[in-house]
Amino acid sequence: MTIDAIISLFIFVVVYYLIISEKVHRSISVVLGAFILTFFGVFEDPDYLFKNYVDFDTIFLLVGMMLLVSAVKSTGFFEYVAFKLIHFSKNSFLSIFILLNFFVAFFSAFVDNVTTIMIFIPITLAVADAAGIDPTFFVLSEVFSSNIGGTATLIGDPPNILIGNAARLTFNDFILNTSPATLITWGIIILYFVLKNKKYLKKNISFEFSAIEITKSNLIKSTVLLISVIILFTVQEKIGVHSSVIAFGMGFLSILVIDPKNVEKHFGEIEWGTIFFFIGLFIITGALEDTGILKNLAMILSKNFGSTPKLFGMFLIIMSFLVSGFFDNIPFTATMIPVIKMLPSINSTFVNLNPYWWALSLGVCFGGNLTQIGASANIVAITMLLKYSKRSVSFKEYMKFSIIPSLISLIVSIAYVEFRYF
Repeated sequence: MTIDAIISLFIFVVVYYLIISEKVHRSISVVLGAFILTFFGVFEDPDYLFKNYVDFDTIFLLVGMMLLVSAVKSTGFFEYVAFKLIHFSKNSFLSIFILLNFFVAFFSAFVDNVTTIMIFIPITLAVADAAGIDPTFFVLSEVFSSNIGGTATLIGDPPNILIGNAARLTFNDFILNTSPATLITWGIIILYFVLKNKKYLKKNISFEFSAIEITKSNLIKSTVLLISVIILFTVQEKIGVHSSVIAFGMGFLSILVIDPKNVEKHFGEIEWGTIFFFIGLFIITGALEDTGILKNLAMILSKNFGSTPKLFGMFLIIMSFLVSGFFDNIPFTATMIPVIKMLPSINSTFVNLNPYWWALSLGVCFGGNLTQIGASANIVAITMLLKYSKRSVSFKEYMKFSIIPSLISLIVSIAYVEFRYF
């Protein structure tokens, strides 16, 4: 292991400790960690660092969606939708819970997870506020639904796009292979949430809304803007426009259409701490890739568990799941793709590689639920929960909530791949 690799691993461990212990704000921890890595020359080419490791597509998508949500929120639209949802559910707390999670999972299959979370969390918070209850359980359950739902399609999660491009897999291939596992996993986990919290969900709650103050004009504007952004995200590949461009443009357009006189107020709604956290995390994870740590991890997997196709498939899911819970899943996916492609040259029994692509997809996507920073949607949801409800979720508290449903998703994915493909 090189000096640069040792420094990268050390910084990662220290930063992760600070995040878990919460002794230092997570944004400060990751940004200073990224600064140290850059200062000590772990990256030989700073230009390469920002071009290849800092995902500006995600950064600008976040900024754009924060502006759009801020503008739409100012109209009272989310409270209005929450009121309609409660009315449709006939005040059944259980029905509202299932409906919200279903729509989050469904939209995440076709729209970026972060976008889905940023649209549905304000509605969830409005429901919780009307019921006078702590929204934490609802928000964290929707994080699970978002990450699981995104696994269902080629465009639902960035790792799936990488896998699809590398293996020449189509949208329909994912529908036929990852969607069944997604539906089974989502159903079991929602059932687990319902059974574990049945007393909470079956409470007789009186929803009390103050007068819903939204004009017909603002209702139409908000509805058109949100539908437009969802449609644009769905067809972004066909029109050849990056998600960041769509979000950024729609964010500023929403301010222009809804509230052009209060631009500075909406700029103030941008969560800069979250933005800097992502930038720092991208750099730290990039260092692990740049110094070969992730590649070595992948090679260890193939060397020690590549003796039989069935054994490798099982450990590929487990390794992908665990790594994606603590690292950014995009660089790990990019690292594992050439490893899977070289399997036939290692062992002649690896003829059909398709099962390993599905194993990788399920592992990296489901693994994102394991920790607070396992996926972008997790970080955004927890940030919004703190901002709008003043409810913080510690690293340990999140793990306490996530560990059992995460293990359920891991077991289901292993069983699915093993029984269907081997």
